[in-house]
Amino acid sequence: MTDDRTTNRKLLVSVFNPQEAREAVLGGGRIIDSEDPRSALGNIKPQQIMAISDAVLGFRRDLEVQLSTNIGEDQLLFDRSGTGAAIQKSAYEIAGKASQAALGVAVSMGTRVHPCGIVKVGLDGMETGLLTDVLRECVQTLRRTEGFSHTQVMSVLFAQDLDLWEERRSVRAIRQALVGLREFHPCEPGAEHGFDLTAYAAGTLRDEDGKLLFTDPGQVDLESLVDHGVLPEGTRHTTVALNELFPHARYGITGDRSARRTDREAIARMVDATVRAGAGAMMLDTSVLLKVARVGLVATERSPDMTDFNSLDVDETTGLKRRGILGLDDIRFFVDYCHHRGIEANLAGSVTSYQAQQLWRLVPEIDQISTRGAASAVAQNPHRPEGEGEDSRRDRVIVRSLVRGLAPPEQGGHLWLPQEMKPRSGEAVREVLDRFPGLTGHWADRYGRLTPFG
Repeated sequence: MTDDRTTNRKLLVSVFNPQEAREAVLGGGRIIDSEDPRSALGNIKPQQIMAISDAVLGFRRDLEVQLSTNIGEDQLLFDRSGTGAAIQKSAYEIAGKASQAALGVAVSMGTRVHPCGIVKVGLDGMETGLLTDVLRECVQTLRRTEGFSHTQVMSVLFAQDLDLWEERRSVRAIRQALVGLREFHPCEPGAEHGFDLTAYAAGTLRDEDGKLLFTDPGQVDLESLVDHGVLPEGTRHTTVALNELFPHARYGITGDRSARRTDREAIARMVDATVRAGAGAMMLDTSVLLKVARVGLVATERSPDMTDFNSLDVDETTGLKRRGILGLDDIRFFVDYCHHRGIEANLAGSVTSYQAQQLWRLVPEIDQISTRGAASAVAQNPHRPEGEGEDSRRDRVIVRSLVRGLAPPEQGGHLWLPQEMKPRSGEAVREVLDRFPGLTGHWADRYGRLTPFG
């Protein structure tokens, strides 16, 4: 690790408890973000944020560490219609609830770890005028406080590729994972994209304590789904559909009505809105729908200057390759335009180690990269080695060795690849090591244990 004072690049790591916070700090996390991976929106209780803050405070390191918390992907600012579409509440109520939530998480983080906590504000499904008002209300509310006036506000745009979503939304494993996250809504039998929930409920749906509601398909019917609160009272059938993405064109985020993928106009309009609201940073993230569908932010397959590991990163269950939304040129545009307008740029959206280590080097102006999934592994119980955790979004835990795989190179960052990629990645590994002298790499097993490239 060098003592480089010419850059101040930071890795944001989302954690759920104090031990994960310590693992994140040891791995090189510079922003410790509180998030509940058991929910689609990531909302976390204030007392859990306080416990994470205490853990970071007691684990102070040489480099400064900040805290951050999101106030939810859609901040409960919308009701859902029977088709899952967002029904807007009044503008006053939306801005009021968002600023109340921002104030609440700022208080929970406190200022003992760092005087400048970060509040992330997801702005999915809103037109630019409304999202600017919501963001501005959060900024101005925090600035009026005596104790949290230096809190930073970060807007969050969810990048999207509607065609990839359409291609993958009906894959059984993707449906199962999203049913487990309750990312569905009742619909009429025969509706487009509708499916029978009883075929997916066993082994996926859980109660508040994480216990499976159904272990056998024979336990699932309309009555049991209603009794457990999975379907609302009065539902007459078990047909549901997955929730939908909010197309940018529909909400005026881009002027291209035919746009199927996040374009530069959408990025520029969101940056401009962030600046108008007085916020200090913007994150490009992806919806949980796309994350589960193995669609992340970074498209190595469309970036000639990057080694394409996405096409080699194949899910063993579904056979689906990892895919990205933005190529390297679009990511560089985002960073450059943020700096042109005077705010910081954060890249999220299922960023992997092989993407992060290339991005830090190819776009050195990046301020922050965010992670959770790529820094997590299957948990092991040393007392009962046979009792390992499940390999799921809600059960994987943060591991310091994997966190290090996303840290900037000047802070000790290294490359790691999943061991499963080894048989098909030899040529790509040689290419990336030749392309970036000084980069070291490892194979990682399901528990986050590393073996150096041979």
